[in-house]
Formats: sequence, structure tokens, C-alpha cells
Amino acid sequence: MVTVADLVAMPGLGLRPAEGAPALDGPVLRWVATSELADPTPYLEGGELLLTTGLGTRGWSREWASYVDRLADAGAAALGLGTGLTHDRLPPALVAACAARGLVLLEVPRATPFVAVSRAAAELLQDQEAATTRLALDLQRRLTRAALGLDLRPLVERLAQLLDASVALVQRDGAPAEGPLGAHPETLDLDLVRGEVAGIKGQGLGAVSTTTRARDTTVVRPIGLAGRPELYLAVCLPGGLDEPQRSAVSTAAVLLSLAVERRAERRAADRRLRGRALELLCAGDLRSAEVLLDAAEGGRSVPERLRVVRMTGPEETLGDVLERLEDDLADEGVLAGLLDGELVAVAVPSRIGAVLARAGGLRAGVGRAVPAQDGRRGAETAGHALDRTTAASPVRRWEEVADAGPLALVPEALGHEYAAAFLAPLDDEHRTTLAAFLRHHGSRGAVADDLGVHRNTVRNRLAEIERLTGLDLDDPAARVGAWLALELAAGR
Repeated sequence: MVTVADLVAMPGLGLRPAEGAPALDGPVLRWVATSELADPTPYLEGGELLLTTGLGTRGWSREWASYVDRLADAGAAALGLGTGLTHDRLPPALVAACAARGLVLLEVPRATPFVAVSRAAAELLQDQEAATTRLALDLQRRLTRAALGLDLRPLVERLAQLLDASVALVQRDGAPAEGPLGAHPETLDLDLVRGEVAGIKGQGLGAVSTTTRARDTTVVRPIGLAGRPELYLAVCLPGGLDEPQRSAVSTAAVLLSLAVERRAERRAADRRLRGRALELLCAGDLRSAEVLLDAAEGGRSVPERLRVVRMTGPEETLGDVLERLEDDLADEGVLAGLLDGELVAVAVPSRIGAVLARAGGLRAGVGRAVPAQDGRRGAETAGHALDRTTAASPVRRWEEVADAGPLALVPEALGHEYAAAFLAPLDDEHRTTLAAFLRHHGSRGAVADDLGVHRNTVRNRLAEIERLTGLDLDDPAARVGAWLALELAAGR
């Protein structure tokens, strides 16, 4: 920025500050204006050095106070009075009025044309603009070099270093994802950042928050190129925010967004590879699964002995659990991916507890421990366990299902449907006779004694059951089917 001090320091102008003038390096100079009006403020925008010869001010005394008040209220940077025409020297009343309002007063010698002052100010402003542009470009180049990889931390560190600021990446709830980083990380008020994120996160990717408190300025910007931003860039700088700094923050936000997008694309590609690899593994094709996993980032491998976990639930919850497994357990050999609407995870048996600990909100079936080449069997037993989950028991292991006997292997809905269809043609008397027949292993005499009826009655009832169901009750397979139907119906 250009200050009044910079202009006063220009050689050949001979500008002299009035006695008692405030510090010259405070007022920021934006332009030079010339006016002989008693009230030039309608033509000022703020930040001007107003030059005047005081043609209409001869004999002023008390008038100077209101004149200076108007200039100060309009935001003028300074007042320059040309001496040697209307006034031989700076009027004492003007000097006192400027000192009272803190307005810089300069004496412009008769030999210094106003146009020379304007030209010098223009040169300073042009030089400043060029320097600002060069600085902004330099900051952009340095930030771009720091953004070559997919890791976000180097770019955050570089931004903090270049701006001497405290910088962090925060999540949608305001919790830090990276940082705060910088020489003074404690200057970033995370409570303030959390509040600003809450205020702008519903406004999309174009929202920006800038807050000035005491001597610091905090900027919060969303990170992303499309959709809902998941990360926000928070920057706390000492003092105000000039144009090169503003440009650097904007550049960093764009580069971070590109990195996040590239990382998301890479993660999506790796997820597709892992999903296909898990599909092959669960189908028993271990070799092809290993080839695909080797192509994914990190070159994952299949554990020699493993358990398969199959999980179902709301789509959003499935995505959240997948991210937790990827972020927390990928380095421990856990493979996870989405497969036909389920979240499938494969891990060494000792890490299944860690997988289930991150599966809150889902139903999960844990398959039996098998060698890697028996992945199909592991997936099938995990499916049987998943089918036996309930709202009260959202996690079931294969061992629990197997220990409960063969009935536990039949999915509840399918079992009820089978029993209803099988037993539909039979009345209560038929069902009672069939149950006794199965209980006594096909002995018609024992059935007659059990039910207290004649053997011919038993024989006739059994013949009627075979006619209604189309079964041969001397066939072991038919007896198993009948027993399942009766047991499943009794368990409803």
C-alpha cells in the first residue's frame, strides 16, 4: 500500500508536514484530488490527498474547523495547501483544526505544481500495483509447487509459512482435519471457526466468511469443486487482509479443492478395484482378486486366513462405515468395499472386533474363519449369519448360528413361507398325525398307540396326507421336509 509518507519522501516535491501532524505512514493514499470548493466532500471517495490553494478561504478562522471536519468524515487521507498565493504560510487555525481531527496537513511550496504531486502519486500507485501483482503471482507459484501431490498437509503448511498465518483444514462440524499449522497455531480460534462454518455450510461452495477481531483477521472458505463441501480452509492472519494475501488464500482454496477432487477420484477408482477384488474373492477366485488388489493404491494383499463380514443398512451409514474402515484399518490389512448393496469387509480373524466396533447402525454377519482360497465359503457363512440378525441382535457370528442347529440356517422369512406353503392343505388332525409319524420314525403302530386310534385310522390319515401334499412319506428327504415345515411353523 502507498502511504502519505511515501509521497512526502518523493524527491523534488518539497512537501512539508505541518507542525504537530500525525504519523505520515498511517493514512493510505489512493488518489490525489484538487478542489477549491468550500465543501469538496461530495466529490471524494476516501483515501485522497486533497490539494487546494485556498482561493475562497481568505480571512477564514473559525471556518477551518468545519472544513476539516467534513474532510475527515469523508475519509480524506491528507490535505495539501499550496502556499504563496492566497496564504503565505499555513494558517494557524487550519493547523490546529487538522491536529484536533488527526488529519495530515501538508504544505505545498509555490514552486511545486499540483500536477507534479498528482504524477508522483500515480507513479507510486502504479509501482505498488505492479509489486502487488508480482507478489500475488509469486505466492501462487509457490503454493502451486506445494500442491503437486494428493496430500493436503504440505499445501496447508506452505500457506501458513508464506502468510505468517495460522492455517487449518476443518470438517463440517468444525473439528480440525489438518492443523492448525504455522508459527503461532494458538491464534486460530477454533470456536470462532466452528461458528463460521455452521453459518456458511448451507450456502454452497461460493460462500466465504471474513471476521476481524482485535488485531487478527480470520477467513473461512469451503473446499471442493462440486457437491457438498466436506472440508473448510480456515486462515488467521495478523492485521488486515491485503490483496496479495486474499489472492493467496483464494489460490490455496482452489488448489486444495483440486487435490481433494483428485483424491476423491483416486479413492473412487480404488474402491471400484477393491469392490471387484472382494467380489472375486467371495466367489473363490483368489488369484484374480490378488491381481486387482495389487493394482490399487498401496498394493493390498489378501490375508492367508480370514473372516468375511457382510453388513447391511441405510446407504448413508454404509458409506460412513466404509470411510471409517478405510481411514482407520486399511494399514492393518482390512479390505472393505461395497458389493451388491452390502458392505463387505475381509480381515484376519483377530481384527474382526475392530471392524465391528466401527459398524454402528448396521446389521452384520460374521463368517467362519477360512483359508484365503476358501473365500466363497467364508462369504456364504457370513450371509447365513447376516440372515439371522434382528433389530435386537444386529450382529451374528457363524458359530452362533451353527450351534443353534439346522433350523438356524433357514432365513426366517423364507422358512415361514416354506412352512405355510407345505402345511396349507393339511388340517390340525393331519398335522398332529404327521408329527407323531415323524416322532416315532414311521412306526404306524407306535403312532396309533400315541394318538389312541386304530392302526387303520393312522394308515388312512397318512394316505390322505400323501395325496394332499404329493409326498412319499417313506422317502427320507420327504420326511426331512415335513419335519422342517412343522418345526418352523411351531416356532412362529
